[in-house]
Amino acid sequence: MNAGSRAESGDGRVKAPEFEDVKRTLADKLHEAAGVVRNLTRSSDPQSSIGCYGHQASDILDRSADYVRRFDHERADARIKDYVRQHPGRSLLMAGAAGLIIGVLVRRR
Repeated sequence: MNAGSRAESGDGRVKAPEFEDVKRTLADKLHEAAGVVRNLTRSSDPQSSIGCYGHQASDILDRSADYVRRFDHERADARIKDYVRQHPGRSLLMAGAAGLIIGVLVRRR
């Protein structure tokens, strides 16, 4: 990968601009969906179940958008690698279980 295809963040780490673009787009779409849900439920009674659940759903979508914006894939990658080093047996068991579940799901289709 050439130097022009990556951007350096403020703390010296290198981030792929494609990943940042996907993060930004996803966060924007989640925020947009929250606005749509909020507008659809605004006309209903706030005490009704539709109004209550619509408000909760829009809040969850907004929080998800904020989480996606703040998500640092390099930090998550480092934490996963650290966990695997500390718990190799458990990590293999979890990977095997995930593979088994995915295999069953793919086979059924």
